[in-house]
Amino acid sequence: MLMTEHALPTERESEQFFNRMKMPPQPRFARMSALSASGKMQGASDLPTGSDEAGAVVGRKAPIIIAFADGLSPDKRHAAMNSTQLSEQYADSRADRKTQALRWHEAYVESMRHCGWLFTSYVFSDHDTSKANVSMDSIVMDIVSMVAGANTQAVLELLGRVFDAIKQDAPTINLFDKNSKKDSVGHCQIMPCMESPGGIGVSVFTGLECHFSSLEGGAWFWKWKTSNLKIKKAATMVNLNFAHYQRHERTILSKLDGAADDFFANVRF
Repeated sequence: MLMTEHALPTERESEQFFNRMKMPPQPRFARMSALSASGKMQGASDLPTGSDEAGAVVGRKAPIIIAFADGLSPDKRHAAMNSTQLSEQYADSRADRKTQALRWHEAYVESMRHCGWLFTSYVFSDHDTSKANVSMDSIVMDIVSMVAGANTQAVLELLGRVFDAIKQDAPTINLFDKNSKKDSVGHCQIMPCMESPGGIGVSVFTGLECHFSSLEGGAWFWKWKTSNLKIKKAATMVNLNFAHYQRHERTILSKLDGAADDFFANVRF
């Protein structure tokens, strides 16, 4: 199923949204020293936000991966992380991610739009398997290629590098698995970000919801044997209106009680 959307909220609408937003108190997440010892998952000072080289972060408490392509400016990296953290927390306050997935997703998108992200060309589809081994990264690549357009090759190359890096790092795999799976259901979001030649931040927002009848072989996303796996997948191109984000950045940060550093851990290539 394909849907399109082509307008951001007005400045007044976003002001009203943020004024109405009631967020539960958010603790400052403790540093994960044991994971940092692996040499790949580091503290806030090592997040890939101070340069324009390729990098990635994984949620410390949420099942999300954000990838940054070469050339993406630091200010847009911060915009992606701050917007995502706020939207995760807002959606969590509105619905249960695992039992009310559609309502949660609607709240998440609503918040991202008010942070300046324009969602276009939604694609929703189902993927069923029966007594077959499947690769989740290949499923992600498949739906990303349906919406990425001229950015497809660059996005797929970036995601390939990120997935390869994570597969080699057991602490990151375990963290992502803990955050994304409960009982027989897995949820995750993947957001590869890059910058257009005109300086516009662009991304492909990808979400998966998986239901397993049986599961063997460890972390569900990276290495497993499955039968009767049902997957709901969604993807959309998103463009960042950075001026809109900047006008509301102070409010966004106030809702977070700071930046997104403690919400994410670094993934080194």
